[in-house]
Amino acid sequence: MSFLSLHNIGKRWGTKTALNDISFEVQEGEFVALLGPSGCGKSTMLRTIAGLESADSGSIHLQQRDVTLLSPSQRKLSMVFQSYALFPHLNVRENLLFGLKARGENKQLFASRLEEVAKLMELETLLDRLPSQLSGGQQQRVALGRAVIANNKLCLMDEPLSNLDAKLRQSMRREIRALQKKLGLTMIYVTHDQTEAMSMADKIILLNDGRIEQQDTPDNLYNNPQTVFAAQFIGAPPMNILPLERRGVGHYLSDLGTPLVQNYLASTLSLGLRAEDIQLCAPENAELKAEVKSYEYMGSDTLVVCQIAQSQQSLTVKIAGMRHLSEGCVVGLYWPTSAQYFFSTANGKRCIHVEENVLVLKEKQAV
Repeated sequence: MSFLSLHNIGKRWGTKTALNDISFEVQEGEFVALLGPSGCGKSTMLRTIAGLESADSGSIHLQQRDVTLLSPSQRKLSMVFQSYALFPHLNVRENLLFGLKARGENKQLFASRLEEVAKLMELETLLDRLPSQLSGGQQQRVALGRAVIANNKLCLMDEPLSNLDAKLRQSMRREIRALQKKLGLTMIYVTHDQTEAMSMADKIILLNDGRIEQQDTPDNLYNNPQTVFAAQFIGAPPMNILPLERRGVGHYLSDLGTPLVQNYLASTLSLGLRAEDIQLCAPENAELKAEVKSYEYMGSDTLVVCQIAQSQQSLTVKIAGMRHLSEGCVVGLYWPTSAQYFFSTANGKRCIHVEENVLVLKEKQAV
């Protein structure tokens, strides 16, 4: 049985649909990331789970109990906000204990729970400080400690690292993930940062305009995107999407003489290619040629933007290490057939059967 389950959740703000028939399940001890661009509904989803917003339709079950109509305090969960929501006039000790006091819990347990959490979050020497006397990372640990001290098994986090610098975000990602595993917490984590979601989560729920685009493991979401949106949102740089030209029963890229897809009439197609799957070569050795428009050195690799010959279409190629290329020079492009993704241009959905047919045809030609 699932620890948390949502069934057909709907939420509207006037004429705007914030959540459109949302359904998913979370297992006990699982780390689930709600990922998506700004305005896609992920924070509304989190607040609806917490009871801070009420769903217009559908139901929420926590540990097989219907909590759809219960208040936040009755749901027995913890939440960490983007702003940390620390009381500025209370020191760290009082901030950590505030929730226990507000709920009227046993005062005899306060000292032991405070000591345990302060040690866990490395806050022992900071208990008498006010929030204004703490760094961003220390404030974040106080907010986490306040969630942990409640001993609730479900913890909700709403973009908790967005106010931190890049280096601190990286270390805090590791701390939060290690803490979640150590305590066996079930965690729902809202983020717009794909790196956070990919590096921390057991499962990612990708939201787009109030609906679930795809829910999967990080590995599957990257390697088996089901839509153009998923393919381009996951991965840096985004997947190259190149519309193909349909001529007769074939689908062609640019002025290539050989079709990438043959005998397919159902719809128009687009080709998807990851930047790291494309290779550069001498133009005389390649069927497809392109002009280098620009390049960016990123340290471990170089991103090269190329415009395909006889076309206005551009794509990005990722090359390991530093590569100096003259803008305007002509290069050859090639990639393995197995690296190709095909999507319906009409609805953006993945056409796996097309990919399978292309691979089968390629194998027959090789034989």
